[in-house]
Amino acid sequence: MSQPSGKICIIRLGSLGDLVLMVPLLSALRSGFPSKEIHLVCKEKYTGLFDGGGLIDTIIPVRRGDFREIVALRSALSRAAYETIVDAHGVIRSNLLFHTLRAPRKLQIRKDEFRKGLLIVGKTNLYRRITSQIERYAELAQRLGVEMREPYAELPVPPRAARSAEAALGRAGRGGGPLVAFAPGARWPTKRWPEERFARLIFAASARGCGTLLIGGAEDSATNAEVAGLSRSAPLNLTGALSIIESAAVLKRCGVLVTNDSAPLHLAEAVGTPVVAFFGPTVREFGYFPRLPASRALETALPCRPCSRNGKRACPYGTKECLASIEPSAALEALLEALGETRDPS
Repeated sequence: MSQPSGKICIIRLGSLGDLVLMVPLLSALRSGFPSKEIHLVCKEKYTGLFDGGGLIDTIIPVRRGDFREIVALRSALSRAAYETIVDAHGVIRSNLLFHTLRAPRKLQIRKDEFRKGLLIVGKTNLYRRITSQIERYAELAQRLGVEMREPYAELPVPPRAARSAEAALGRAGRGGGPLVAFAPGARWPTKRWPEERFARLIFAASARGCGTLLIGGAEDSATNAEVAGLSRSAPLNLTGALSIIESAAVLKRCGVLVTNDSAPLHLAEAVGTPVVAFFGPTVREFGYFPRLPASRALETALPCRPCSRNGKRACPYGTKECLASIEPSAALEALLEALGETRDPS
């Protein structure tokens, strides 16, 4: 039988935002266990987040994530003889790996699905204290024997990504005013602030002398093209033109990001850029609200909120009032506050 190595395997199969929030945990492990190898199991399309950052020794990509692939992955991981296995996801697929793999030490993230479900279905709030996702990772780090101290470690941006960002921004990054990024996309339509509102806000920011740009993946192309067409101010459209780490490098150069409750929110904060973020079907209790002091979260208190764990479900009333009720004027005020500017009373 093979002996356990000095290797740690972290399993996190889901979303980009959660992987971004896990950066301080990975950084703490790298500092706390400099002689150990850190392996990460994650979706293939998100592996670029760690390009050149030095946080991970080996990335084990998951393409489809179906049962057959998970079983094959389990066989491959079992041959690695890990010293420590960490399930940082806590879903059916990661559970299958976690509970069938052997290692001297195994830990699993602690989640609060019961309270979350009760809040969604019964509108009963049992949260006496709100624990953010990054705090859940901090608790996991403590159980592993390392500390995640605030301010939490930022996402490393390698020099080549910074150079790509410089080239992509061109003249937009050299004007006199602050640079403001906008991310109108989100995986689920119910989490998107209306496109027309984004367009009006971009025009207002441009009129204030801000340089404006649109970011997002290829899947956001249609949404961002519509916003650009409505904005009347020709924002620089970088949608689909950047890798994940290049997007982070662009956001690092911005004064603020305006975004929905989606991955760009966490990507911006991971490089120290505050956000103005719109929240509709999801709420603060779920643990994904902005955390930087300069960031702002905009939401409307409605008795139907929250209506979904992640925004996947359609609006039960077909109105998306939770987001549609947030006016561009309120968003502009929050944007200027995040930039540290004084609102013009006119």
